[in-house]
Amino acid sequence: LLGGCAHNVVPTSDVNVAVKANAVKSPKRFQSSYTGGKVADGWLRSFRDPTLNRLVKEAQSKNPDLKKAIARVEKAAALMNITYSGLMPTLNLKGNYQFRSWEASNRHDRGDISLALSWEPDLWGRVANEVASDSEMTIATIADFEWARQSLSAQTARAWFLLGSDKMLYDFYRQVIAIQKKARDILEKRAKIGQGNMRDVHMIKGMLAEAQDNAQRLKAQKQMHARALETLIGRYPANSIKGKYLKRVRGRVPAGVPADLLNRRADIIAAQYRVASAFHHVKSVELLRLPRIDLEVRAGSDIIQHSMAKFIGGIFMPVLDAGKIQAKIDAATAEQKEAIANYEKVVLNALREVENYLALDKQLARREYYLDTMVKEYKSAYDMTYKNYKIGQGTILDVLSAQSKWINARILRTQVLRDRLINRVNLHLALGGSFDKKRR
Repeated sequence: LLGGCAHNVVPTSDVNVAVKANAVKSPKRFQSSYTGGKVADGWLRSFRDPTLNRLVKEAQSKNPDLKKAIARVEKAAALMNITYSGLMPTLNLKGNYQFRSWEASNRHDRGDISLALSWEPDLWGRVANEVASDSEMTIATIADFEWARQSLSAQTARAWFLLGSDKMLYDFYRQVIAIQKKARDILEKRAKIGQGNMRDVHMIKGMLAEAQDNAQRLKAQKQMHARALETLIGRYPANSIKGKYLKRVRGRVPAGVPADLLNRRADIIAAQYRVASAFHHVKSVELLRLPRIDLEVRAGSDIIQHSMAKFIGGIFMPVLDAGKIQAKIDAATAEQKEAIANYEKVVLNALREVENYLALDKQLARREYYLDTMVKEYKSAYDMTYKNYKIGQGTILDVLSAQSKWINARILRTQVLRDRLINRVNLHLALGGSFDKKRR
């Protein structure tokens, strides 16, 4: 009878078939068999930024949310060990002593000490299925941690690029302020000697104030983004991190990148393991209907040093429970359906993210090309207009108009450069790693 113990565990192959049967149908380039995997952040090296690498490393060791994720893994492993202990015998030391006296001549002493070995054979594999369920859930929690770690790398990179964009725009506005101050001084002098008019002076003063306002706004934004980054990596938010000028995105996205998406994304891996855990849990609950045997062996001695031994065996089988076991089965089945639906949702979300970020990468690349042209041409037009104005050809309004177009083009180009970097980070996160499989 005991030879059949734990042979009723749901085979992993059956679970994988069930997962695939309920998986969302994706384009061929996204399809791959599930083999498990681990996300990595080797893609960070593609940005060629040692400072970013150091910040991510610091975040990995100090971020509070990541520490919470580690604690959840430890808790899941402990819970699995608790369930596993149900398969093992338990050994307890038991002892008792009684003294009773009704009259001085009537005394009664009694006591014993013994070792008790107890065991509930897992005849049908109920506990083994629960162990398998907890094991799958533990692996899912580990995958959650990996996803949190990868997401933290992406969050740190995005925060770093936002700070770099703020620095670039702030420094550019300071450059614009210096240009406009110089123009204001010239226009004021021309107005005093009758070669200009106050309308031009008011115009340049207004534009100078606008540039100064934008610079102050960017300064405050830069400080907020610095503090946000410091908090993210586990530092005191002291506005001590200084941004760096952004570098352009290098390289194109290779064709066929999403081929092993389901193997690489840790949130998909976690969802798959949760489905497997749910299948094992349903099987375990269904086995509650079958008989359960309790065995106990005791050995010890009583108070007068007489040795004693005892073997106790019992059988328990539910007969009438007012539908309690069926309700547990229904609840476990509902949780299984929820896990399958969540898996479908996670996969669809992953596919949507990859499609969006791939498309946006191409669009931003084209915009960056156009904006490079805009900046170059508007700067040339501004320089020529200003030279003509200095020799008496054209008006200050022509100069300011050309300058305004150049400023707007520079701002847009910086923003698109930032957006391309952030989108590339998002794409790496959506793909679960690098384009280069060696880096992952």
